[in-house]
Amino acid sequence: MISPAEVEALIKKEVAVEPPAMPDNLAKFLLETTWPSVIGLQSVKVFENLSSSMESEALQWKKWYGDEKAETAELPKSFKDISLFHRILLLRALRPDRLQGALTEYVTVSLGGDFVNQPSFDMENVYSEMSS
Repeated sequence: MISPAEVEALIKKEVAVEPPAMPDNLAKFLLETTWPSVIGLQSVKVFENLSSSMESEALQWKKWYGDEKAETAELPKSFKDISLFHRILLLRALRPDRLQGALTEYVTVSLGGDFVNQPSFDMENVYSEMSS
């Protein structure tokens, strides 16, 4: 379902060593330390035109970037239909503070709620399994 290169992009979070200068319209809301992550994410095919999209749709990106729950907020038009996994990659680069919620949703959708929700502790069950 996921290419090895995309999994590697999630794990390693590629960052451009010498990124080009950040456009002025993005510098108004985007942290300077985030820009190298944006450029690094362009190594994934889905995001190959991410920086130009951010520059041309700066107001939409600013709205998404500033959203309290960016993991569920609507993305700008050019990236509106990306998969949940690609949304996770985008969050990893731009909003790492919102990554946990997106990962939980991805595991729930992909594998089921049993992999996210732990059953409550049952002392009777534990006691019945005990021996001296």
